[in-house]
Amino acid sequence: MHIPDGSISPHITIPAWTAAAPLWAWSLKRMLRGDAVERLPVIGSLTAFAFVIQTIMIPIPGGTSAHIAGAVLIAILYDPLTAFACESLVLLIQAFVLGIGGITVLPLNALALGLLGPLAGWASHLALRNVSRPAALFFAGWAGMVVGAAALGGLLGLQHAISPSHFPIPFKVVFPALTVPHLFVGIVEGTYTLLAYAMLQKVLARAAR
Repeated sequence: MHIPDGSISPHITIPAWTAAAPLWAWSLKRMLRGDAVERLPVIGSLTAFAFVIQTIMIPIPGGTSAHIAGAVLIAILYDPLTAFACESLVLLIQAFVLGIGGITVLPLNALALGLLGPLAGWASHLALRNVSRPAALFFAGWAGMVVGAAALGGLLGLQHAISPSHFPIPFKVVFPALTVPHLFVGIVEGTYTLLAYAMLQKVLARAAR
């Protein structure tokens, strides 16, 4: 599901770095402020678990792969900017240790999977939570997964339009190849978001007694 190094030209990566850098600085500043430090153990645990579940790759048609992310849950529990910082860290470790994704395309993967996807999930949960909390959690996970995959597919399609030599597969092929399978993977992500949220709430309730 990650965009690999070498498939995106500087025409896109440089603006992506320009956009992501201040967001990284802002998110880290917010996470390390005095009243937020006590949340770091839970955030760290969720980030570590997100790293684990994202290493489980499922091959899908079109020469790519699918996996659940776990970033929407962090966005719901805290905020989308925290999810962006956590997912960026996961992507950075994956790039260095596992060779998944890459360094030059780090901001593209982070903006799609760590910001746009969680932001869509967070907004969905916010809109639906007063109707049905379980439905809101499930749909949030589904929406976050689909939006993240669609963003990556759109970026690759844009790269083909700008320079086919960097990415030879056109938008009409790569976009559905990424998006359609994740309509179904989103069901798994939604289920994970729902169950993990319920489990975490029980753990935190017991710890508060």
